[in-house]
Amino acid sequence: MFIRWIVRKHKNSEVANVNFHDAYLVESYRDENGSPRQRTISYLGNIREMDGEFPIIERELFLLRASHILSTLPNLSAADETDVVEQLQRRVPPLETQEVLEGFRNTLRWYCQWWQDNGGMPSEETLLEHIQIAQRTASDLVLDE
Repeated sequence: MFIRWIVRKHKNSEVANVNFHDAYLVESYRDENGSPRQRTISYLGNIREMDGEFPIIERELFLLRASHILSTLPNLSAADETDVVEQLQRRVPPLETQEVLEGFRNTLRWYCQWWQDNGGMPSEETLLEHIQIAQRTASDLVLDE
């Protein structure tokens, strides 16, 4: 099995330097005459490329969606699933720790600005409480898998 990538340009390429990368899971086989053929197993999603890069958050969302789709395919072995994820990650790299921290800081900045514009920040105690809730929720998700 392999990933077939279809790259489409933005409809208005004069305005937007954007390409769309569509990922399809494909397998090779031989038909009744012995001729090699390929069949699409599943569409795994798409991701935007802007100015030659995949946006950080979109990389993570793409890989999560594709992994979820792969987990629902009944005839895909665990080894094949691992191989396909590795193929996807060669084109769309998984996030690195520094990128996650940068995204977290940017999200916090957005929330702080929103709170300042809409009545003030919650207390430090409230923020810590919500961090603890998020940690428990993340732990529950790991246990459910």
